[in-house]
Amino acid sequence: MPPSVRTVTDLPHLGLRRLAGPEGRDRPVRWVAVSELEDPRPYLEGGELLLTTGMRLPADDPRVLDAYVTRLVEAGVSALGVGVGLTHPTCPPALVDAAAAHGLTLIEIPDRTAFIAVSKAVSALLGAEEYEGIRRAFEAQRDLTRAALAPDGPAAVIARVAKHVGGWALLLDGAGAVAEATPAAAAEHAQALESEVRTLQGRGPLASSSLGDSSGQVSIQPIGAR
Repeated sequence: MPPSVRTVTDLPHLGLRRLAGPEGRDRPVRWVAVSELEDPRPYLEGGELLLTTGMRLPADDPRVLDAYVTRLVEAGVSALGVGVGLTHPTCPPALVDAAAAHGLTLIEIPDRTAFIAVSKAVSALLGAEEYEGIRRAFEAQRDLTRAALAPDGPAAVIARVAKHVGGWALLLDGAGAVAEATPAAAAEHAQALESEVRTLQGRGPLASSSLGDSSGQVSIQPIGAR
């Protein structure tokens, strides 16, 4: 998972101060963007920590500031960071009110903190998370290899798969019957997957499928060449 807004704002060396939007502090920050545009939506993908000095934001026009925050919420930004000391000595109160009203986390960036410092900090957090993901994948692969070499290989592998995904796992035979299940009650899911498994069998050994609903996600992968 990318770092949260909370993680970024809590970095002591940046000196960031949250002004509004406590309910948004756990939103993921996928990147940092800098823009002085009144409408930066065409240049955003969502999940950004957007930084601005407020060069084009009038401090005394609540209507304009409310419309600006509305556009950022529509763009899906995770938080707005306003650098003070250049255009505005402090963050405009009307902007704080607008962010609070729309549930957008608003962060004050002191004049001693360069925007590039915020970008580097987020980049470092993203890099650390990516490395951790790779480490976890290698550990899971090693764990599954050891399980496969155990006397009860199939059962051990299914048990380890369930542990690593934090859910349940099934091993189905060629006819779609349950060969192994962890936990044992997971066998009841086989019937719901029967149609999808049959479809995949007709597509060859390289086919796979992913199904999802409000209760979670299920991935179906072929094992072996037959």
